Amino acid sequence: MVSELLQERAVRYVTGSMTGPEREGFEVLMEFDAELQAHVASLQAVEASLVLTRMAPTPPPTMLKSRLLATLGGRGRPPEPEALVVTTPDGTFEWVNPAFTALCGHALAEIKGRRPSQVLQGPETDSGTVERIRTAVRERRPCRERLINYHKDGSRYVVDVAITPILDDDGRPLWFVARERRVATA
Repeated sequence: MVSELLQERAVRYVTGSMTGPEREGFEVLMEFDAELQAHVASLQAVEASLVLTRMAPTPPPTMLKSRLLATLGGRGRPPEPEALVVTTPDGTFEWVNPAFTALCGHALAEIKGRRPSQVLQGPETDSGTVERIRTAVRERRPCRERLINYHKDGSRYVVDVAITPILDDDGRPLWFVARERRVATA
């Protein structure tokens, strides 16, 4: 069952009343928690039906179809999927998505319970960047940094990482979520 706190956050997510970082963090939680994802989907269905009842008649299907095709045709290649990570309040891996495993070579089964710094960082990872991340996590505030990480095979890569704390109503961390995107091979 989805907790009352997450139900309230789901309503805020569906209504668009979350800040950008809150929304990003919540989306990672939905990837992590299928029950939460289903709850949000049901709220979105209700919202969609309410919107549709208030809307003016839609344009004829041929106009709608041509507008959709024009929009889709203007899009370039889809971006590489983001690596998503959920850590516990004490900073250990709780969940990762397949894009994370593809990025660094580590599956959840082998890293669960370990800290990202133990798994991903190496000799050329900037200690100042790591300290800024640790400070932000300790202060329970979002941060975004670029750092050198290491693949399971030892190769280096540069990643842009955005970390968002998911806090309860009293400001205590429930999880930390990270969205990572490779920006270069180091």
